[in-house]
Amino acid sequence: MKRSLFVIAFFLLISAFLNSSCKKKEAADPCDGYGILNVENKLDSTITVKVTQTHHTESINKDYTFPFSLPGNQPYTLTIDGPQYHKDTTFMVLYCDNKLFIVTK
Repeated sequence: MKRSLFVIAFFLLISAFLNSSCKKKEAADPCDGYGILNVENKLDSTITVKVTQTHHTESINKDYTFPFSLPGNQPYTLTIDGPQYHKDTTFMVLYCDNKLFIVTK
């Protein structure tokens, strides 16, 4: 009887240990996995900025800044169009980034 209680207690202890140590804990991404890319317009007219990967287009007036909140650890291609202005550029946005891109001639 004593031996069977010892064996049962041993198996309960082992199963409790294995159950608690086998759980995978996923680490949360810093800043909820997002970074900020601020686009500032220093041209004399309104521009449109398109983020190709998210299919998001914004118009930015002269001397204004627009913050794009983007999932981190990814490259993003921006297409910037305005009167007599066109530019394609690519940025790497990491977690917790707060980048500033100034559009000038």
